[in-house]
Amino acid sequence: MSRNGSWVKFFVCGLTIVSLISSVGCMGGLAQLLYVMKGHKIPAEYSDLEGKRVAVVCISDASAYGPDTLTDTISKLVGMKLQNGVKGIKIIPAKTIEDWADRNTWDETDFYAIGQGVQADVVVGIQIADYSIKEGSTLYQGRCEVTATVFDIENEGQVSYSIGPDEFQFPEQPRPAIQTNDRKFEAVFLAKLTEFISRRFCAYDRLEMVADDASLMH
Repeated sequence: MSRNGSWVKFFVCGLTIVSLISSVGCMGGLAQLLYVMKGHKIPAEYSDLEGKRVAVVCISDASAYGPDTLTDTISKLVGMKLQNGVKGIKIIPAKTIEDWADRNTWDETDFYAIGQGVQADVVVGIQIADYSIKEGSTLYQGRCEVTATVFDIENEGQVSYSIGPDEFQFPEQPRPAIQTNDRKFEAVFLAKLTEFISRRFCAYDRLEMVADDASLMH
């Protein structure tokens, strides 16, 4: 590239930076510029799922009474997040886990047994309690108690990481029932719950998290 071409490129870049900073304020513009240049990745709290064969298994205090579509949905959604966000991970298909549990009358408290049964290196065990999506009959606000535990199957099922029980709630303020319905609101709530769990195991972008929060509220 000629010296004139390089100078023009530098000049245009400088104008873009000045415009960006002045349009949103000095500090805001600087933060946005740094994000464009470097991103703002938050590392995973637990990164030892990389390269592992992983079973994601969710149970709830209701699943003891029969099939539970809630736990199936959470298992599959978290599994998809980990598959897309953790390098080299191999998520064991939910159907493989379900088939083994049906054939072996699985005791739902024994994550080590199911991990051995499906030949997992690791089981991510998720426990959901006190799940609800409504406050009374006219307001939507999802809440539950969630625990997530990593069981090292190659090391006799020892716990290598655990969070909770934590109370998860979304949104912060209840939404009038007139703005949505059970199906739509629960889809949004489960998306947020999935993010809450999976971000312990996947690096994520803080600004993308803010954008996701805003989009899910509409």
